[in-house]
This record gives sequence, C-alpha cells and structure tokens, in this order.
Amino acid sequence: MKDPELPPFVKSWKQFYRLLIIWLAVLILLFYLFTKYFE
Repeated sequence: MKDPELPPFVKSWKQFYRLLIIWLAVLILLFYLFTKYFE
C-alpha cells in the first residue's frame, strides 16, 4: 500500500529525504559559487 502523503515522484520516504539532501547541497553549492563570482 502506497502512502497517500508521499509526493508522486518518489517511491519511499527514504528516497524523498535523499533527494531533499541532494537538492539542498546543490543549492548551497550554487549560492557559494554565486558569492565567490561576485565578491
């Protein structure tokens, strides 16, 4: 049985949190590079 609260693009909560951590790491990297470029 599938959890109804889970977003449609992931199959489990573990996968959801893994994607979330990767997404946050990418954002942090992009903001870091943006800051270094414009300092």
